[in-house]
Amino acid sequence: MSMEQVLREKAKELLSSGKVKVVIGYGEGSIPIKSTPIFVKTPEQADCLVLNPTCTNNLTVYLPQAVKSGPVAVVAKPCEVKNIVELVKENQIKREDVTVIAVSTPGILNDAALAEFDLLDVKKISWKADGVAVTTSQGDTVIPRDAAFQKKCLSCTAAQPAIADIKIGDWAERAPLQDKFADVEEYEKLSAEEKRAFWAGQFSKCIRCYACRQACPGCYCNECFVDKNGQIWASKDTGAESNWFFHMTRMMHTAGRCTGCGECERACPMGIPLSLMGKKMSLLVKELFGTQPGESMEDAPVFGCYQTNDPDPCPE
Repeated sequence: MSMEQVLREKAKELLSSGKVKVVIGYGEGSIPIKSTPIFVKTPEQADCLVLNPTCTNNLTVYLPQAVKSGPVAVVAKPCEVKNIVELVKENQIKREDVTVIAVSTPGILNDAALAEFDLLDVKKISWKADGVAVTTSQGDTVIPRDAAFQKKCLSCTAAQPAIADIKIGDWAERAPLQDKFADVEEYEKLSAEEKRAFWAGQFSKCIRCYACRQACPGCYCNECFVDKNGQIWASKDTGAESNWFFHMTRMMHTAGRCTGCGECERACPMGIPLSLMGKKMSLLVKELFGTQPGESMEDAPVFGCYQTNDPDPCPE
C-alpha cells in the first residue's frame, strides 16, 4: 500500500470514529504541478487526499484557528512537526486537540526544477528512488534529488519527530545532501558594512504584501504590530527604513520559534532570502540558550525561560 493510500485509510478511521472533526491535508491542485491545502470533514472526502512531491504548504499554520471548532488531524512533514511542538509549548493549541499525522517524504519539489518543461504538458509528478519523475506526453523524466528537491529537503536527515500520533513512511535516518547552514557560513564572511548593504538591497525589493507573515506558523498574533491603528510602530509605505523595521521586528518576534520550514521565503514574490535570517537567528538561539525550536517538548520557549545570568548578546 502506498503512503497516499495509508494516509487516506487513516483519515477515514479518524473521521469515522469521531476522534477528529477535520483532517487538514493536501488535495489535487488546478494543475498537476501543484497541490492545495484541503479540509476533509467526512470519510468519503478522504479519497481526495494526495501525497506527492508537490505537497509544499506548511499546514500547521491553520491549527490555531482550526482547533477552535474541535479536535483536528493534520498532515505534517518532519520540519513541520517542529512547528506543532512550538505551538503547543506556547499555548496556541492544546496537544490533545491535534492528531499529528507525521509523514516522512523523500523530499518536496523545487519549482525551479521544472524550468525546462512545458508545464501544460505535465501529466503527473511522483517520487522515484533517485529523485522525482515528471510525466509528460513524451514519457517519464527523472530529475535527480539534488536538482529536484527544495533546499530544506537537501539538508534533512528525517530524524524521528518529537511528537506523532500516526507515522507514515520510512523514518530511517538518511545522509543530507547539503549543509543546512552553508549559506550562513558564506554570509558570515561578509564585513558588517557588507552585511548591512546586502540586507538594504534585499529589503528595498519588499512590497509589503505580508505573504511571509501569513505563511509563517510562528506569526500567530491576532493583530500584527504593523496593523495596529492606535500605535503606529511602522509606516505602511515601502520605504527602506520602514521595510527594514518590519523584517527585523518580525524576525525578533519569531526568535526561538522559527524552525526553518522555509515558507516565508517560498511565499515571498520578490525572492528575498528570508530563510537566511531565520537560520542565523536559530544559531544564535542555540548558542545563547542551548536549544533549537521544535526538537523537544521539554524545553521551555526561549522568551519564557530568561534567567538573570543569561549571556549578554550585546556586551559593551
